[in-house]
Amino acid sequence: MPPTKAPALHPGDTIAIVSPAGATPIEPAKPDPFAQGIALLEQAGFRVKLMPNAKNKRLYLAGTDAERLSDLQAAFADPEVKGILCARGGYGCTRLLPHLDFALIQQNPKVLIGFSDITALLLPIYQQTGLIGFYGPMLTSNLIHNEPYSQSQLLQLIQGNTKAPHSIPNQNPYQCFQPGIAQGRLIGGNLSLLTALCGTPFQPKTEGHVLFIEDWHEKYYTLDRQFQQLRMAGLFDGITGLLLADFSEIETEPEQTLPEFLQALTAFLKVPVGFGFSVGHGEQTATLPIGCLAEFNATTGTLTLLENPVRL
Repeated sequence: MPPTKAPALHPGDTIAIVSPAGATPIEPAKPDPFAQGIALLEQAGFRVKLMPNAKNKRLYLAGTDAERLSDLQAAFADPEVKGILCARGGYGCTRLLPHLDFALIQQNPKVLIGFSDITALLLPIYQQTGLIGFYGPMLTSNLIHNEPYSQSQLLQLIQGNTKAPHSIPNQNPYQCFQPGIAQGRLIGGNLSLLTALCGTPFQPKTEGHVLFIEDWHEKYYTLDRQFQQLRMAGLFDGITGLLLADFSEIETEPEQTLPEFLQALTAFLKVPVGFGFSVGHGEQTATLPIGCLAEFNATTGTLTLLENPVRL
């Protein structure tokens, strides 16, 4: 599908909060993370609509599949809602895909924000409808960590306050694995979810794209296994470049540092490759618009958006 841009958000617009994946822990002795996140959005000038099932809990999920799907699709259908922010990741989005109304989403393009498990929504929605989604911080997981970098990067992009070409600042140490400059539309997300989509009707088509990958709390052998699956499934075929973003809390081996391991793992690629960009599960995370035309300079570690990701 040709890329579709959602209208930019403005102060006074309504953002719906949905929980399409895991449940958010709410502890009686601690502040309510929903209240914290909603207060932050209201301070930024937005109205907030907490969808009916957003606080539900059913085992490891934020309610039943029907409840989570209902909230997500109701948010897209509601003319009052201009943007949709996921409360957190976890697990559960792949369960919704066979029942997702892509036609409804295509007819009502809106800013959709999330990362981690939300990879399984952002990528199929982009491929099926063309909608540019936002791989960025979520309400109760990292938006409320009082990290100005994460908050400002998100708010700038969804409000259209950046002018293309716009370089996304990086907060992490960076290493070039394969020098060069790659152009293409951004695609990618969490490694575990990219792997989970392989072999399904929703396996992403990455040819001609700049692919970015992040993950956390993995071991070398699990990273290796998942990279091999992506390679055999063809997700590296035809990409213009590879940006390895935040790989946080990885259990390393004494024989090889994480950069050395990742460089060896991606040595088969003949395109620009770099490691170390603050997108993902780290304390500071930028927002990447999936489907937005971008340039990745692997030599310098610079990622530049070549167009505005929202309709102004």
